Amino acid sequence: MKRKEIQKGDWLELGKEVKYDNPWIKVTESKVLNPNGGEGIYGVVHFKNLAIGVIPIDEQGNTWIVGQHRFPFDGKFTWEIIEGGGPLEEEPLESAKRELLEEAGIKANSWQLIQEMELSNSATTEKAMIYVAKDLSFFDKQPDETEKLVIKKITFKQLYRMVLTGEIVDSLTVAGVLRLKIMFDNTL
Repeated sequence: MKRKEIQKGDWLELGKEVKYDNPWIKVTESKVLNPNGGEGIYGVVHFKNLAIGVIPIDEQGNTWIVGQHRFPFDGKFTWEIIEGGGPLEEEPLESAKRELLEEAGIKANSWQLIQEMELSNSATTEKAMIYVAKDLSFFDKQPDETEKLVIKKITFKQLYRMVLTGEIVDSLTVAGVLRLKIMFDNTL
C-alpha cells in the first residue's frame, strides 16, 4: 500500500496518525521530511474552537477583567480579559457577545475586531479573535458550570500597567491590550 505524501510548504508529510481526540482538541503525529530533507515526526494540537477575547470599555475608560485558577498551570490564579471558546461553525462575533454576557453580565451595542492571531503556530492550529466592546449595558452574569470567576472593574490604564509589569501574562490579554493601546492611545 502506497502512503499518501502531502507537500506542506517546505515540509513533506509522509503519513499522519491521530494520537488523541476529545471534544476540544485532537492531537496528530505526522511522519515528515523537514525542509532540509531530514526524517522526523511532527506533533500538532488541532483546536476545535476559536479563542475569543473581549475588552469591554465604558465611557469613562473602565474595563472589566476576570480572575480564575487555571488548571494547566497547576491552578495558578490569573487575571485576563473576557475569554472563551467559540465553535468554529459560529460567527466569532456571536461567540464574543455570549462570552461577555456569561462572564461579566455585559452587553454591548458597539463591537470592533481589533486583533486576529495564531496563538502557537509551531505546534497548534489555535486561532484567536479579540474584540473591543463599547456602549455597554449591564445584566446578571451567566458563567459556565466549570467557571468560578472573580470579576474586577479597573481603568484601562491600570490594565495596561498590569500587562507592562508582567502581572498579566495571558496571551490574548497581552496582545489585545497592547493592540488597543496603540489603536486608541489618544482616547483611553
